[in-house]
Amino acid sequence: MVRVITQDTFDEAVKENMEEFDMNPEEAVQEAVEQFEAQGVDLSNIMKEVILDNSPTASRNKLTASLDNMGKLIQNPSGNEKAIIKELQELKDECDKSIAHRVLAGSFGTYSVLVDVLELFQSVDEVSTKALSAISALMSGNPDLLDKRGIEIMIKYLDHERNVDIQNKVLEWVKVCCIKHEQNRQEIFNMKIPTRLKMLLDKDTTPVTVRHVCGVMRALVLDDDIRVHCGKFHEHARELAAEILCTLTDLLRKFKDDRETVSDVILTLTALIVRNEFCEKVDKAGGIIFIMDVFVNYPASEKLNTLCLKLVKGLAGNDDVKARMVKQGIAPLIVSALHRHETSAALVGAGCTAITALSLRSPTNSKSLYDAGAPEVILQGMKIHVKDSSVQKQGSWAIRNIVSHNKMLCQGFLKLGAEDILRTALKLHRAECDYDARAALRDLGCDTEQL
Repeated sequence: MVRVITQDTFDEAVKENMEEFDMNPEEAVQEAVEQFEAQGVDLSNIMKEVILDNSPTASRNKLTASLDNMGKLIQNPSGNEKAIIKELQELKDECDKSIAHRVLAGSFGTYSVLVDVLELFQSVDEVSTKALSAISALMSGNPDLLDKRGIEIMIKYLDHERNVDIQNKVLEWVKVCCIKHEQNRQEIFNMKIPTRLKMLLDKDTTPVTVRHVCGVMRALVLDDDIRVHCGKFHEHARELAAEILCTLTDLLRKFKDDRETVSDVILTLTALIVRNEFCEKVDKAGGIIFIMDVFVNYPASEKLNTLCLKLVKGLAGNDDVKARMVKQGIAPLIVSALHRHETSAALVGAGCTAITALSLRSPTNSKSLYDAGAPEVILQGMKIHVKDSSVQKQGSWAIRNIVSHNKMLCQGFLKLGAEDILRTALKLHRAECDYDARAALRDLGCDTEQL
């Protein structure tokens, strides 16, 4: 279990080092850091540079002064907008410095003050914008501050705000609150967020808003809160997909010339297709044709090609969709992408995983991939990335799935040196891919008894 301490505890330790052991500030801080880390204390939330200035209260004074000023200003808000904006910027600047500054700001009640400002100034765009930027900065990596009142403010802004830039700021705040916090995700989700996100996408929306909505959806289906044994990411993905999947697929066509937006939508689709019927939905909405178009229209984009390969792997979870993808001609496009970007370990890994999924229990697909040149690109990728255990593992599975139901295909792999490549993988990465490389060798008909 990771241990944490408060800023006061750390400051006291530094002060003690300076007073009792006659250390200068730099030595005192270094000694305190080493002491606490030796005890297994996580110091990521601690401001260490404060003491280095020999003024432990510098940031505290700045924060408390700004919060005091803000408290006075919002008691009589009319005519004080410019002064409030100045204080909001001060708070944001402090929070942007580090997670330690954000934790300290939160301990002084900054969150409540910012929520007050958002309630009072919803009709004043410039103030709302600054307050939303400040609260997102405060809660980045520090989402525990969110409460019911904050969620209600989020929903109020999403329901009634007509300024697109402000809506995007709200979406950024929602996303920040969902990262590494399962309880926040569930409470936000329970406020009918899928319906609200769909309404935003159904409008004549901008590419920037699409990307922000996609960011929120991906944050809602994360499983990254180590404090929770079992989250609801699958349920969230299922409900979001049922509500929004077809809309997202349509947006691929609408923004097909906007590379950044296309990337975000593909990434989001991949996160949501957690059930067989969702793969069918994407297919029926034209998703496969669009993926094939991306391979053709953006051949030089390593990022887009990698994302498409990951989506192909996800869609191949449905056997009918898997068969249609190969029948429509996706195999040579995958092989071409692997050939073009053979120096990218990420893309080669994604490509091998897509081939593995497409060829699983499908002799017809395996033959199509083989005929398209899959053996060459798989083995070439494994040779280039010989030190990457992940590529060796994924390449082993791709080989195994292609040949497992058609032993006539083994000879093609063996002629290209598959046995030596797999034995090298075993030698270099036995701990990570012993079973995988050994299974591929066995399915190729190679001797595995001496391994």
